[in-house]
Amino acid sequence: MKKYLILMLVLAACSPKQHVKTKREISSDNKRGLYFEDVTDESGIPSDLASSSIIAGDYDNDGRVDIIAKDHLFRNISGKDIVFEDVTVKAGLDKLSGYPVFIDINNDGQLDIITTKGMVFIQKNKIFMNMSQQYGLRLPEKAFTLSFADVNGDGFADLLVGQSENHENNTFSFLPAKFYLNIAGRTFKEDPSRFNLDKYPAYVRGMQWADFDNDSVNEVYFSNYRLKQNFLFKKAGNTYVETAPKYKVQGDFDSKTFYDAHLKKSFGPQYGHTIGSVWADFNNDGNFDLWAANLVHKFVGTTNSGGYDYRGYICDDSKIYKNSGAPDYKFTDVRKQSGIPMKPIGDYSAYKGDELWSQITAADFDNDGLIDTYVSQVYKLNYSYSLLFKNLGNFKFKDVGDKEPIRVYDSYGGIWADFNNDGRMDLIISGRETPESDQKLQVFQNIYTNPNNHYVKIRLIGIASGKNPVGTQVRITTDKGVFLRQFEGVTGTLSQQNDPTLHFGLGNSKVIKSVQVRWNSKKVLNVTGVTMDKTWVVTEQK
Repeated sequence: MKKYLILMLVLAACSPKQHVKTKREISSDNKRGLYFEDVTDESGIPSDLASSSIIAGDYDNDGRVDIIAKDHLFRNISGKDIVFEDVTVKAGLDKLSGYPVFIDINNDGQLDIITTKGMVFIQKNKIFMNMSQQYGLRLPEKAFTLSFADVNGDGFADLLVGQSENHENNTFSFLPAKFYLNIAGRTFKEDPSRFNLDKYPAYVRGMQWADFDNDSVNEVYFSNYRLKQNFLFKKAGNTYVETAPKYKVQGDFDSKTFYDAHLKKSFGPQYGHTIGSVWADFNNDGNFDLWAANLVHKFVGTTNSGGYDYRGYICDDSKIYKNSGAPDYKFTDVRKQSGIPMKPIGDYSAYKGDELWSQITAADFDNDGLIDTYVSQVYKLNYSYSLLFKNLGNFKFKDVGDKEPIRVYDSYGGIWADFNNDGRMDLIISGRETPESDQKLQVFQNIYTNPNNHYVKIRLIGIASGKNPVGTQVRITTDKGVFLRQFEGVTGTLSQQNDPTLHFGLGNSKVIKSVQVRWNSKKVLNVTGVTMDKTWVVTEQK
């Protein structure tokens, strides 16, 4: 295949310091750990601002990724240190409301915004114009989470909208998600036939796209709450069909797992309370694995009020699904072998708290070549703190957050981004420093240095794939193996978005052998000349 060289070095990274921090050098004031330092006070982020959803995108195309949190647009003006300025009013977003996403609606190279309130803001040279009325995107009242990808192959990103639930007198009912085609960047038109979503009502808390079976067609995974099975929609002709049971990613259902002597009845998991999910290649085999983060009740027994609680039997545990790869691409839950302990089911003699996982987002924060995860937990409880799972290889993970300042409570919001362009993934989250304190945004700068670990960052510019090339895969092959990333669009729950520039930790690789881009337009681009510890722009050929 003919090789194309379409590269431009845009950001020369700071040379890594030839020093690895020792435990003795780690500050004891809870602001600085081995991996991260809390720089919130110096970042320009207000101390009284909290947000369940955080999105990242370079709206002004200056090479630094900006964020929206709680209806505020913060422009990134970082140098070596991470600093933001609030430009909400200046940028025309003082009326912004709802959970937003950055999306280039009309493929003009400038990021626009859509929110769960049906608001549409079109950007023209750093100013966002409220064009909600012109676009007429009338989303349902219960719209809760957004996701986008080019479904019909015209280069324009289409829109999926997940809905929450109806809840009255402790009775729940569910609503189907909605799908809207992007008509040449000028308007959106609801298309109920594309997914047949009316057959699948659910409280959808996240929708993540990936080409998990490497057939150059994206699939989308629905994270469903309230003991509903999760969905995996796969394209068949011009429509999508639900295939989660076929690939074994719907969650567990077994009414005979436990027998309760008090109630004289058998119980078992009835799927889960899934909140966020993420696709990532956790074992570097070139296939996307899937991590589903569930809120899991664990208590069984007589409560302090005298009632009997059996919810611990019926909530499905969080899943870490390993992709078997070709030819079947079936998934196996390896959570029990992951090194992440399961909390025990039982009464007060055994109960050690619920597993309250919510947002999950993935990045290689130490550049060792293995993708790690950040998982937040909800509720104001002494065990509902966030977790930083370091990937040890072979689907083994270890929480290293206990010695880092990133440990917060009662949080949905959390994303990864290289805010200061030093090749290390920083973290911004929203939560409580203690269960009793107020929620607030916090910025954590990645300070970890290891001269043996390398990285590459790649910014994708689509042509036929459009400016939102969701599902586009990049494979980097080095002397140490294959490293896979994708343009993900949104991740986890509540439409959150990581840094759109793809970040690869390469560990102690010595040489890059090849870089292959599989665009979502099905074009394949082999890129030459890529070297480590730099950021590159790769443009799709016409």
